[in-house]
Formats: sequence, structure tokens, C-alpha cells
Amino acid sequence: MMSKEMSYGVAIKRLEEIVADLERGGIALDETLKLYEEGAKLLEFCQQELASAEGRLNEMRLSEIEEKLSE
Repeated sequence: MMSKEMSYGVAIKRLEEIVADLERGGIALDETLKLYEEGAKLLEFCQQELASAEGRLNEMRLSEIEEKLSE
């Protein structure tokens, strides 16, 4: 499921599906482990995407501050 073309929105949607499946229960142990592993990878991907977005926002804010200071 993890590909370089995956978006944050797609990853979150799949993560929500995994959580719902795990909460519902009734899944064989091996399938539960596979879902958990997939969810862990998706969570890591989402955290990296959020950190990247936060970094870009901080760069924009710094740029705005620098522009105001140079006026």
C-alpha cells in the first residue's frame, strides 16, 4: 500500500480504515499483525508529512518576518 505517490489524505483515510477494522475485531491474529504493521508505516509517513509541512510553514513565517524587518 505504501508508495511514493501516496498523499497525506490517502494515508489518513487508510489509517482510519485500519483502526476501524482493528476496533471491530474478529480478525485472525496474522491479519491483525499485518494491519498493525501497515498502520505503523502509515502513521510514520503521516508524521513525516506533518513535520515537513511544519518546516515549510516556519520558513514562510521567517521569510515574512525578515521582509518586515528590512522595510
